[in-house]
Amino acid sequence: LVMISQNEVKAQLEVRLNELQQRAADIEARLSNPGSPDWEENATESEDDEVLSGVGIATKHEIQEIKLALNRIDTGHYGTCSACGGTIAKARLEALPYATTCVKCA
Repeated sequence: LVMISQNEVKAQLEVRLNELQQRAADIEARLSNPGSPDWEENATESEDDEVLSGVGIATKHEIQEIKLALNRIDTGHYGTCSACGGTIAKARLEALPYATTCVKCA
């Protein structure tokens, strides 16, 4: 398996970042909707909002992880474990391109 270049990783992360930022904006817009005057429908919407809120939190977390990875690429620290300073395995970076620690330190 050939490891893709940091430029390719950066491009993929930037695409993913844009997707996530759009998703976050959509979630924020949906959550700011006042809801239905019908109490039964409003109860269902409220349950949906709880799910959306959880998705929104996960989305914001992934956005932060991607921004950190992009910064690590720009500063030349991508692929270096932030805990022990060792090299993060290529397989780990391929599976989780925004990993900041090696498997041992994770």
